[in-house]
Amino acid sequence: MINIAKKKLPSPILPILAYISYCAAYWFAMRGEIAYYGYQMSMGDIFSHDALAFFIGGLLPFALYMLVSAFMFKPLNFKCGGDVKSIQYGLHFAVIAANVLLFALKFIYIAAPLYSELLEILLDPIVTLACVALYLWYAFKMEYVDKSRFRFVISQVLGAFIAVYGLFAAIGLITSLV
Repeated sequence: MINIAKKKLPSPILPILAYISYCAAYWFAMRGEIAYYGYQMSMGDIFSHDALAFFIGGLLPFALYMLVSAFMFKPLNFKCGGDVKSIQYGLHFAVIAANVLLFALKFIYIAAPLYSELLEILLDPIVTLACVALYLWYAFKMEYVDKSRFRFVISQVLGAFIAVYGLFAAIGLITSLV
Protein backbone atom coordinates (compact mmCIF):
# COMPACT_ATOMS: atom_id res chain seq x y z
CA MET A 1 0.00 0.00 0.00
CA ILE A 2 1.04 3.57 -0.63
CA ASN A 3 1.87 5.52 2.52
CA ILE A 4 0.20 8.91 2.07
CA ALA A 5 1.87 10.31 5.17
CA LYS A 6 5.39 9.83 3.80
CA LYS A 7 5.51 12.84 1.48
CA LYS A 8 3.52 15.61 3.11
CA LEU A 9 2.21 18.78 1.58
CA PRO A 10 3.04 22.07 3.31
CA SER A 11 0.87 22.54 6.40
CA PRO A 12 -1.33 25.46 5.19
CA ILE A 13 -2.24 23.73 1.90
CA LEU A 14 -4.48 20.99 3.35
CA PRO A 15 -6.75 23.32 5.35
CA ILE A 16 -7.13 25.53 2.26
CA LEU A 17 -8.07 22.50 0.16
CA ALA A 18 -10.45 21.33 2.89
CA TYR A 19 -12.12 24.75 2.94
CA ILE A 20 -12.53 24.75 -0.84
CA SER A 21 -13.97 21.24 -0.72
CA TYR A 22 -16.45 22.28 1.98
CA CYS A 23 -17.38 25.28 -0.17
CA ALA A 24 -18.07 22.97 -3.10
CA ALA A 25 -20.01 20.46 -1.01
CA TYR A 26 -22.34 23.07 0.49
CA TRP A 27 -22.65 25.33 -2.55
CA PHE A 28 -26.06 24.08 -3.70
CA ALA A 29 -27.60 24.34 -0.25
CA MET A 30 -26.23 27.84 0.30
CA ARG A 31 -27.49 28.99 -3.13
CA GLY A 32 -31.01 28.16 -2.07
CA GLU A 33 -30.62 29.67 1.39
CA ILE A 34 -29.21 32.96 0.11
CA ALA A 35 -31.90 33.22 -2.58
CA TYR A 36 -34.63 32.47 -0.05
CA TYR A 37 -33.44 34.98 2.53
CA GLY A 38 -32.80 37.61 -0.14
CA TYR A 39 -36.38 37.18 -1.34
CA GLN A 40 -37.83 37.19 2.20
CA MET A 41 -35.98 40.38 3.13
CA SER A 42 -36.87 42.05 -0.19
CA MET A 43 -33.21 42.60 -0.98
CA GLY A 44 -33.48 41.43 -4.56
CA ASP A 45 -30.38 40.01 -6.19
CA ILE A 46 -27.80 41.65 -3.97
CA PHE A 47 -26.67 38.47 -2.25
CA SER A 48 -27.80 35.85 -4.76
CA HIS A 49 -24.50 35.40 -6.58
CA ASP A 50 -23.07 31.93 -7.01
CA ALA A 51 -19.55 32.99 -6.03
CA LEU A 52 -20.81 34.44 -2.76
CA ALA A 53 -22.84 31.29 -2.09
CA PHE A 54 -19.77 29.17 -2.84
CA PHE A 55 -17.50 30.88 -0.33
CA ILE A 56 -20.11 31.41 2.40
CA GLY A 57 -21.36 27.83 2.12
CA GLY A 58 -18.12 26.37 3.38
CA LEU A 59 -17.41 28.75 6.27
CA LEU A 60 -19.38 27.15 9.09
CA PRO A 61 -18.73 23.48 8.23
CA PHE A 62 -15.02 24.15 7.74
CA ALA A 63 -14.72 26.07 11.01
CA LEU A 64 -16.55 23.30 12.85
CA TYR A 65 -14.37 20.62 11.23
CA MET A 66 -11.16 22.41 12.16
CA LEU A 67 -12.38 23.00 15.72
CA VAL A 68 -13.46 19.40 16.22
CA SER A 69 -10.32 17.96 14.65
CA ALA A 70 -8.09 20.19 16.77
CA PHE A 71 -9.72 19.00 20.01
CA MET A 72 -10.18 15.42 18.84
CA PHE A 73 -6.51 14.68 18.31
CA LYS A 74 -5.17 16.16 21.56
CA PRO A 75 -6.26 13.20 23.72
CA LEU A 76 -5.21 10.76 21.01
CA ASN A 77 -1.62 11.95 21.23
CA PHE A 78 -1.54 11.34 24.97
CA LYS A 79 -3.50 8.09 25.06
CA CYS A 80 -2.30 6.28 21.94
CA GLY A 81 1.09 7.63 21.03
CA GLY A 82 2.27 6.34 17.69
CA ASP A 83 1.91 8.36 14.55
CA VAL A 84 -1.31 10.22 15.36
CA LYS A 85 -0.12 13.19 13.27
CA SER A 86 -0.23 10.97 10.18
CA ILE A 87 -3.79 9.96 11.04
CA GLN A 88 -4.75 13.62 11.33
CA TYR A 89 -2.96 14.41 8.06
CA GLY A 90 -4.74 11.62 6.22
CA LEU A 91 -8.09 12.55 7.73
CA HIS A 92 -7.88 15.84 5.84
CA PHE A 93 -7.62 13.85 2.61
CA ALA A 94 -10.58 11.67 3.60
CA VAL A 95 -12.73 14.74 4.30
CA ILE A 96 -11.64 16.40 1.06
CA ALA A 97 -12.52 13.24 -0.89
CA ALA A 98 -15.89 13.02 0.85
CA ASN A 99 -16.68 16.66 0.06
CA VAL A 100 -15.70 16.29 -3.60
CA LEU A 101 -17.91 13.20 -3.83
CA LEU A 102 -20.73 15.11 -2.14
CA PHE A 103 -20.31 17.96 -4.61
CA ALA A 104 -20.68 15.49 -7.49
CA LEU A 105 -23.66 13.76 -5.89
CA LYS A 106 -25.47 17.01 -5.12
CA PHE A 107 -26.06 17.62 -8.80
CA ILE A 108 -29.08 15.42 -8.07
CA TYR A 109 -30.62 18.60 -6.65
CA ILE A 110 -31.10 19.85 -10.19
CA ALA A 111 -33.20 16.80 -11.07
CA ALA A 112 -35.09 16.61 -7.76
CA PRO A 113 -35.19 20.06 -6.14
CA LEU A 114 -38.08 19.21 -3.82
CA TYR A 115 -36.05 16.49 -2.14
CA SER A 116 -32.99 18.66 -1.51
CA GLU A 117 -33.54 18.91 2.26
CA LEU A 118 -33.93 15.15 2.60
CA LEU A 119 -30.93 14.51 0.38
CA GLU A 120 -28.87 16.98 2.41
CA ILE A 121 -29.78 15.20 5.64
CA LEU A 122 -29.04 11.74 4.25
CA LEU A 123 -26.12 12.20 1.86
CA ASP A 124 -23.77 14.26 4.02
CA PRO A 125 -23.42 11.86 6.96
CA ILE A 126 -23.48 8.69 4.88
CA VAL A 127 -20.79 9.76 2.41
CA THR A 128 -18.58 11.47 4.99
CA LEU A 129 -18.73 8.62 7.50
CA ALA A 130 -18.05 6.09 4.74
CA CYS A 131 -14.95 8.00 3.57
CA VAL A 132 -13.68 8.46 7.12
CA ALA A 133 -14.29 4.80 7.95
CA LEU A 134 -12.43 3.71 4.80
CA TYR A 135 -9.53 5.97 5.74
CA LEU A 136 -9.44 4.57 9.27
CA TRP A 137 -9.34 1.06 7.82
CA TYR A 138 -6.37 2.19 5.70
CA ALA A 139 -4.66 3.73 8.75
CA PHE A 140 -5.20 0.47 10.65
CA LYS A 141 -3.57 -1.51 7.84
CA MET A 142 -0.65 0.95 7.71
CA GLU A 143 -0.24 0.59 11.52
CA TYR A 144 0.04 4.31 12.28
CA VAL A 145 -0.94 3.46 15.83
CA ASP A 146 -0.43 0.21 17.72
CA LYS A 147 -3.24 -2.18 16.81
CA SER A 148 -4.18 -2.71 20.44
CA ARG A 149 -4.85 1.03 20.85
CA PHE A 150 -6.50 1.61 17.51
CA ARG A 151 -9.92 0.93 18.99
CA PHE A 152 -9.61 4.21 20.93
CA VAL A 153 -8.67 6.05 17.71
CA ILE A 154 -11.74 4.69 15.94
CA SER A 155 -14.04 5.58 18.82
CA GLN A 156 -12.67 9.13 19.05
CA VAL A 157 -12.63 9.93 15.33
CA LEU A 158 -15.83 8.21 14.23
CA GLY A 159 -17.58 9.24 17.45
CA ALA A 160 -16.81 12.89 16.78
CA PHE A 161 -18.03 12.67 13.18
CA ILE A 162 -21.19 10.80 14.20
CA ALA A 163 -21.94 13.39 16.89
CA VAL A 164 -21.42 16.36 14.58
CA TYR A 165 -23.38 14.93 11.66
CA GLY A 166 -26.09 13.68 14.01
CA LEU A 167 -26.44 17.22 15.31
CA PHE A 168 -26.55 18.54 11.72
CA ALA A 169 -29.21 15.96 10.82
CA ALA A 170 -31.33 16.88 13.85
CA ILE A 171 -31.08 20.59 13.07
CA GLY A 172 -31.87 19.89 9.42
CA LEU A 173 -34.94 17.86 10.33
CA ILE A 174 -36.20 20.53 12.70
CA THR A 175 -35.66 23.39 10.26
CA SER A 176 -37.22 21.50 7.36
CA LEU A 177 -40.37 20.92 9.39
CA VAL A 178 -40.70 24.49 10.63
